[in-house]
Amino acid sequence: MFNDWLARTRADIALLTTDLETGPYPYAGIPWFSTAFGRDGVISALQMLWLNPELARGVLAFLARYQSTETSVFGDADPGKIMHETRKGGMAVLRELPFGRQDRR
Repeated sequence: MFNDWLARTRADIALLTTDLETGPYPYAGIPWFSTAFGRDGVISALQMLWLNPELARGVLAFLARYQSTETSVFGDADPGKIMHETRKGGMAVLRELPFGRQDRR
């Protein structure tokens, strides 16, 4: 029973994990929350550390890349703050919602 639980858990995490330029990142859920969430990514990576340390490397690299460098009341951002979530698409580009991300390299 334990092995079945472990196999199912690994399959679920694999389904939710997306390969990004910064490495693997576990998205929050399909379909509506198929995006990166800061706190959820860190918690998932910490809990999976013993099985898949590469996931933690990917999460930390992504969060470091998109860590805030400016202050924005609309975006709930301050220098050094980790983002709540990310969104792409028309509403994010037009700043109709606060979770759009600016790609910094």
